[in-house]
Amino acid sequence: MAYNEEGTLNAIKELLNTVARLRAPDGCPWDREQTTQTLRPFLIEEAYETVEVMDLVKSPSDLKTPSIQSAFVEEWGDVLLQILLNAEVASETEPAITFEAIAKTLNEKLIRRHPHVFGEVKVSGSADVIKNWDEIKKKEKADAGAPAAGKSTASVFDKVGSGLPPLVRTMKIIQKVTKAGFQWPDLGGPIDKLQEEVQELKEELKEGEKPDLKAIEGEIGDVLFSVCNIASFFKIDPEAALRSTLRKFESRFRFVENGLRERGKTPEQSNLEEMDGLWNDAKKAERKAAPV
Repeated sequence: MAYNEEGTLNAIKELLNTVARLRAPDGCPWDREQTTQTLRPFLIEEAYETVEVMDLVKSPSDLKTPSIQSAFVEEWGDVLLQILLNAEVASETEPAITFEAIAKTLNEKLIRRHPHVFGEVKVSGSADVIKNWDEIKKKEKADAGAPAAGKSTASVFDKVGSGLPPLVRTMKIIQKVTKAGFQWPDLGGPIDKLQEEVQELKEELKEGEKPDLKAIEGEIGDVLFSVCNIASFFKIDPEAALRSTLRKFESRFRFVENGLRERGKTPEQSNLEEMDGLWNDAKKAERKAAPV
């Protein structure tokens, strides 16, 4: 895509000035109160709201839908605001941390890590790109003063951020250990492991015994990790899978609520048997509406 350079630069300049104005002494009281730590949850929240819009884009043609266009532009704008606002907050303490510095550093890294685009390196496909990317990262780390060979305390987990959402971090950890060779050769191992963990969870949930909540929590964690490992074999994003299930669950329960409303009831005035019947009706309606 060819950018309208003047228009793009003007838009960025105006946006930077607006953010700076919000943080000015006579700016917005709320914006002026924010710190790097108080902004953290907003970055995560805005990222997830953007992902919700991205989930609506099943094919490039979906971006032609006016409502999706509007939501796409708005949500990515909210993410950009978090970057700009964090840069503005940080620059007030440390002038070296600015949006300009962030943009320049990123641009230099993109050029450095894409020698097949900006240099003379030849690649045959994305596998070569990933291999080169990893080798360049290792060299960057060595140049930055990594411990000498034989004295390194480096781990495959060093580049897996501890602040990532648990499912995202789980998948990254699985990818790292798989790459290191710590993985079953086929799907049989992960499936057996899942069955083993489910059985251990069942044993902790035996009726008539006082529940050991810490043990139950641990077994649930083991089951979730095992499910993620199976997802990794198929390159399925468990977060996307769970979001899809949540949308389906919400749609079915709204069907239940509407059905009860037609009967002059609320869920609290109903019972499980009645709601389960409506739930099954919702599933039947889905099957009828599904494309052949």
